[in-house]
Amino acid sequence: MPEEFTYRDAGVDIDAMNRALASIKESVHRTFTPAVLSEMGSFGGMMSLDLQNYRQPVLVASIDGVGTKVRVARMMGQYRVLGHDVVAHGVNDLLVQAARPLFFLDYLAMAKLEAEVLQQVVEGASELCQALGIVLLGGETAEMPDVYMPGEVDVAGCIVGIAEYSQIPHPSRVAPGDAVIGLASNGLHTNGYTLARRVLFDIANMSLNDPLPDSQISLGEALLQPHRPYFNAVFPLLESDVVHGMAHITGGGFYENIPRALPSDARVVIDRRSWEVPPIFRLIQELGNVPEAEMFRVFNMGIGYVLIVARERVNEVLSLLQTAGEQAWLIGEVQRGSREVQII
Repeated sequence: MPEEFTYRDAGVDIDAMNRALASIKESVHRTFTPAVLSEMGSFGGMMSLDLQNYRQPVLVASIDGVGTKVRVARMMGQYRVLGHDVVAHGVNDLLVQAARPLFFLDYLAMAKLEAEVLQQVVEGASELCQALGIVLLGGETAEMPDVYMPGEVDVAGCIVGIAEYSQIPHPSRVAPGDAVIGLASNGLHTNGYTLARRVLFDIANMSLNDPLPDSQISLGEALLQPHRPYFNAVFPLLESDVVHGMAHITGGGFYENIPRALPSDARVVIDRRSWEVPPIFRLIQELGNVPEAEMFRVFNMGIGYVLIVARERVNEVLSLLQTAGEQAWLIGEVQRGSREVQII
């Protein structure tokens, strides 16, 4: 008879997986509220919904990942930021549609399970979920030696929130004369890392320990700055009906994200001089000879989130954002045009 062959022999260790999952149980449970009706490890996570404060509730869902930022995290041996980032990215996507996040589901995959990586990612996600009142309701940890190269990690997640239909911004509310406010990012967030790594490491031969020019941190620290969540600062503004439109500046940069908030007969003109582009972006552009338009198409260039508001409310909104701890600027205006962005 042939020699016995197990799943572990094939590259997947179920016992090690169970031990790793047990190690993250406390981090997950810290996000639970009385609304949670299931235990960690259930076939599906369950929550009860309190809809008494909603006239016309709308569920809003988003799914995304952290892209090749995982490669930098691997080089640095720091994974907690990936858990934070995948939650923050989802929170901001829901915020654009005026949704309060309810729960989050995480997905982590690798060739061979590394318990320390799993723990750090889940702890990072749990910390931000706790800070924003989100339940880490479940997730999936996949060990796939035939799909992922050894040492590679993939992190993604799905988030679900709830919005009041009347508060969801619609492009029809945006009109010529409206002002565009930009909220500061904290670096690349989770987009553009493939280009950044190619320029910084392959073309310029820099290392993670090299100092970032015009800053007090290293290149590695700059690249692992966390994706900023804007919920606490922006969501209170939605109750006063001051916001006409919003955009989360992620993949596609300014040119692809801002037009989503515009009607067909309007464009946004951005004044590039309104804020100082952070050093990490200037370094990438200089070392890679990257065209200006390409930089604004790939990266957030220091603006992580955009609000479109009535011109007469600009000072009020800026004051409220600054009180909430945000750095924000008036960066442009809405003009008549054809759903596009011009940067001058």
